[in-house]
Amino acid sequence: MSELMRRAAPGLALAGIALSTVWLFDPALHPQPAPGAAAAATGDSSDPGTSGDGGTSPDAGTSSDPGTSSDAGSTDTGTDASGCSAADTVTGDAVMTRWGPVQVAMSFAADGSVCDVHAVAYPANDPHSANLNAMAVPSLDRSALQVGVDFDAVSGATYTSEAYRQSMQSILDQR
Repeated sequence: MSELMRRAAPGLALAGIALSTVWLFDPALHPQPAPGAAAAATGDSSDPGTSGDGGTSPDAGTSSDPGTSSDAGSTDTGTDASGCSAADTVTGDAVMTRWGPVQVAMSFAADGSVCDVHAVAYPANDPHSANLNAMAVPSLDRSALQVGVDFDAVSGATYTSEAYRQSMQSILDQR
């Protein structure tokens, strides 16, 4: 019997690792937050809404899945004192990926500081893209606001990450 266990142990260990990996990264196995739950957690009382065209998300506060809100990544950065209440918003170039366009908007205070960065369009025309980008875009929004265009790509959303970076860079090139 010990010979059987010695041979089976590596296979069982690999199976356990595979199952735990699937459990961690498969969004279908995790419950979606209630609409507005992310907005309530960040202090944002805006309605998360839903996307009407099913092709791309028209606004960072919307997504094709009514159970998620793409603006879950927006945070109050405390830069309101520098004029963010009257910020100038600039929209970057739409960058095409094989699944659809990605477009970013940035808000600037009068002193030139960045108040907000968010995706206004991203691929959401199929369930895989919608689920992936519902998780990736808020992360990209947070990272871009914190570190600029030198943010790390989101694993599994490499094309969206790179298109996000290019759209954001187009805004910075205009300024």
